[in-house]
Amino acid sequence: MNLLKIIFKKKYLLFFAVLAANVHAQDKFITVASTTSTEQSGLFKHLLPAFEKKAGIQVRVVALGTGQALDMARRGDADVVFVHDKAAEEKFVAEGFGVRRFEVMYNDFVLVGPKSDPAKMPIFATANSACSSKARPAMKIDTVKPMPPSAPTPR
Repeated sequence: MNLLKIIFKKKYLLFFAVLAANVHAQDKFITVASTTSTEQSGLFKHLLPAFEKKAGIQVRVVALGTGQALDMARRGDADVVFVHDKAAEEKFVAEGFGVRRFEVMYNDFVLVGPKSDPAKMPIFATANSACSSKARPAMKIDTVKPMPPSAPTPR
């Protein structure tokens, strides 16, 4: 296993361990309200077996939309929330529903195509500018949702 995978795995195990610290001795599971995209990515299938083995706590993942996942946690029906709306997450914590927000991952938006560039796309400095209305005809797409200004800068 390469070093990046080891660091990545340990970071997530630590994340779950911190969040599971409040589980009472009689409880045998925690519930994670997550976005469907995170659940479908296979991340939990990769990380949870190691966490469950080490912590002795079963993790039940409920895949929902971000708003639904946060609402589930507000009702007390989830112990951990795994979503991707920074402003909503910060509000959730500020309102006292969450203890702490952890930044776990980010998205990279990459436009790809053949080296011959049949669409004759100009070079853009940012993903937002590449998705501008000016670029849409060349990309032959109708709608593009630009990244929000709060999106993290690619590393």
